[in-house]
Amino acid sequence: MDSRDVALQSVMSTVMVPHFSELVELDTPGNRILMASNGIWLEVCRAWFYARVPIAKPLSMATPYGLVSEALRFGFGKLPSAMVAQFIEQARVRSPNECAAWVVWNQQTGEWKLMMLEETSVGPGHVSVNLPTLGEDEYMVMDLHSHGLLDAFFSSTDNDDDRGATKIAGVIGNLNKPEVTALFRLCANGVFLPLPFDSPKGQEGSI
Repeated sequence: MDSRDVALQSVMSTVMVPHFSELVELDTPGNRILMASNGIWLEVCRAWFYARVPIAKPLSMATPYGLVSEALRFGFGKLPSAMVAQFIEQARVRSPNECAAWVVWNQQTGEWKLMMLEETSVGPGHVSVNLPTLGEDEYMVMDLHSHGLLDAFFSSTDNDDDRGATKIAGVIGNLNKPEVTALFRLCANGVFLPLPFDSPKGQEGSI
C-alpha cells in the first residue's frame, strides 16, 4: 500500500464490528469508521467526550458484522450554562454587532472559563477573530457566537466552519429582547447533532 494511504487510514481507520464479541471502544483521541450490520457509524473520541453516531444506512446485502448502538458521553458533569449566561451579557453590550467566544475546560482542574475572542473584523452580520492558544490540559468545548438583533440560526458560513471541527457550537440571537434565542449542536467531523440546552440563568445546565 502507498505510504500516503497508510498515513490517511491511520488518521481515520475503518473497523469491522465483531459479531460474536464486544466492540472495543476507541479510548484515545481520534476518529474511526465502524462497519456494522445496522449501518455505517462514526466513532469519535476526545479528552472531553465520546460519541458513536450513524452516518449511513445498512448495506442491502448480508454482512458478517455485529450491531452497535448510539453513544454520547461527556468527560465532565454538566455543560456550563453559567458561561453561556456570561457570554449573553457580553453579546448584549456588543449588539447589534456580532461577537464570539470559546468556553474552555481544564481537564486537570475541572474548571471552566469564558474566553472572548479578539476581533479582526466585525459588524451586524459577521465576525472574524484571531484564535487563541490554549494552555496544557485546556480544551475548547464550546464555540459561541452572537447574531445581534437577528434570530439564532446556523448559517452556511457556520456550516463550512464547523464541518471539520469537533466541538459544541452555539449561536445566540435576538439580543435586543428579554428572552434571547439560542441553538446548540455537537459538531463531530462533519456530523451535526442538535443539542437541547437549558435557558441560561446562571445555573448549571445539562443536555
